[in-house]
Amino acid sequence: MSTKTIRDTRRKEITRAARDLFSRKGYHGTTIPDIAHAADISTGLIYYIFPGKEDILLACCEEAAAIHLGIFERTRSITDPLQRFDTIVRELYTLLDRGSKLLLIIYKDISTLKPETRERILAPVKNLDAHFVALFEEGQRAGIFTEDIAEPYVLAANVLGLGHQWALQKTWHFAPKITLEAYIHAQLEYFHAQLLRGKENIAAELI
Repeated sequence: MSTKTIRDTRRKEITRAARDLFSRKGYHGTTIPDIAHAADISTGLIYYIFPGKEDILLACCEEAAAIHLGIFERTRSITDPLQRFDTIVRELYTLLDRGSKLLLIIYKDISTLKPETRERILAPVKNLDAHFVALFEEGQRAGIFTEDIAEPYVLAANVLGLGHQWALQKTWHFAPKITLEAYIHAQLEYFHAQLLRGKENIAAELI
């Protein structure tokens, strides 16, 4: 196994252990030795890979962002913008459902971090918003989405924000009455109403 492969493996072990600890103990309640113990590696090795704890948190967020942005790449072959949007939302919400630990970390501790660290964590979120806006514009050019989307960036933020809402509140707010599938169905109906306003084809079969 190459040195780079070993380093990448250790990096993933560290971030996986850190995500679990940050979500249970909080970012500030977790120490580098805690992470080392949970990952079953030495503290020195952690400092060899990451300069500090903030860098570990950033790596956790960047890994999640890369996975989320990867959905857009995987669905690029879907030519219909509405069908692609629906597929992206389904995959994104399913990933957020599985990755709620990271959201707990961000919402609990981001306000206590240095401004430059907060900006680096939030940058991928804004990037995701930009990808949705680009998809909205593509759908408008194709004549599928209405030209009358009041605030595309607000709608893009709502797509992600409502996914976060599910991940953070699913156990105490929605369960057991509302399942993930029912939640996705309801939100897609809401998004369609914004994207297809005034259009004859509501494309209900895509929900």
